Amino acid sequence: MVKVVLVVIDTLRADHLSCYGYHRNTSPNIDAFASRGVLFSNAYPTDVPTQPSYTAMFTGQRGVRTGIVSHSKTESLSDDIPFLPQIIAERGYVTAAVSTLYIMRKWFVRGFQYYMNPVAGNPSRIQQVDADEINSFAIPWIKQNYRKDFFLFVHYWDPHGLYIPPERYRWLWYSGDPTDPNNHSLDEVKKQVLWPFIYKHLEAIREVNGFQSDITDLEFIVAQYDGEISYVDEKFGELLQVLDDVGITDDTMVILTSDHGESLGEHGFYFDHADVYQPTIHVPLIIRYPKVFPEGKVIDALVQLIDIPYLILKVLGISVPARFQGRDLIPLILGEKERVYSTVYSNQGLWTAKRALVTDDGWKLIKTIDQGFWRTPKIELYNIVKDPGEENNLAEEERDLTDQLDLKMQRWLEENLDGKPDPLRLISSVGLPPVRWVEREREKFKVRTKASYEEWRKKMGY
Repeated sequence: MVKVVLVVIDTLRADHLSCYGYHRNTSPNIDAFASRGVLFSNAYPTDVPTQPSYTAMFTGQRGVRTGIVSHSKTESLSDDIPFLPQIIAERGYVTAAVSTLYIMRKWFVRGFQYYMNPVAGNPSRIQQVDADEINSFAIPWIKQNYRKDFFLFVHYWDPHGLYIPPERYRWLWYSGDPTDPNNHSLDEVKKQVLWPFIYKHLEAIREVNGFQSDITDLEFIVAQYDGEISYVDEKFGELLQVLDDVGITDDTMVILTSDHGESLGEHGFYFDHADVYQPTIHVPLIIRYPKVFPEGKVIDALVQLIDIPYLILKVLGISVPARFQGRDLIPLILGEKERVYSTVYSNQGLWTAKRALVTDDGWKLIKTIDQGFWRTPKIELYNIVKDPGEENNLAEEERDLTDQLDLKMQRWLEENLDGKPDPLRLISSVGLPPVRWVEREREKFKVRTKASYEEWRKKMGY
């Protein structure tokens, strides 16, 4: 008997888990899970943010192939594209999901015999459903179906914004005064045209905590994000306990990952996932399958999230569709290979249009097609081994390497597009979805200095 549980914790950056070296013990249950499984230290999504990332995870194909690179209503997934849950269901496995993704895109229900949406009656909570609600569906389902061979997709939204964990987690990682007027760590974000949106986020956190003044301390916001991680870690532990309780742990492959990470002020991006810097595209990937895979193994080789559906089908003994673009991770896990990629690629197509390349010797190239609301360089080169914070752009200093990696990316793109237009450039040509919305609302869109949107763009050099 073989069972698979795919757990995706939305918006979870790898470097805020203690098993990935974080200085806070945010994730004791995930850490224990990793100690009994295989941890991949260099996992990347092919596409961010949410909709393109999950689409890639279920189709086994990159957004440049499927055309799903953003949250645009103009995008549509062709029915003839193979879809993981449907492939599994066709082979007689029971398929189930506990997720709200169906509200975003109807194709996320494809192939699931059971689709459980805890906020079906309140779709405005699509991203605010909490882990207790997810478990209230997932745990009873496991107890009722554990004797069957199944594929279960469990989708936790914590720690996606608004960063409002249960009360017992709000002060777990913070001591001090979040509203100290002498703290200026949020001053930089107040200069951005998106400050009104970010302020609403902070205002929600302020109100739920009963603060009388505005939040001024960036570290308090980071602590709320970490509190969300600790909360969902507890609920993940409860889910794993149920597998123990019904006696199927050894027969179940559990995969834990995230669709993307989160920026918490790095490079001027605050409380979102609008870029391709490491906080957004470096995600956790941990796999436990006690009957077959080793325990406590760390693999440093580059991997991508499109490898997950490939792995699942291999473990279930199902033929992998020729259109799948992932690689077989089993030789890596069993120590038969040292790497499956020399280079990986990630796209961003919502708030900005960017493409990143990461090599197995630690070089990272970023090309910007559309800056959105941020003034970032058109091309960036970092050595993420020596400079993990991506603070020193070496694009000019290492011009030959920059050109070499730029050409490598272009050839990779042409091969993947196979003569079709680049969907990132198509999205940019009609206007990135949030940018189009702000353009329509520009008369209402004022920064706190009362400068207009047009004045801000002129100041920033657009």
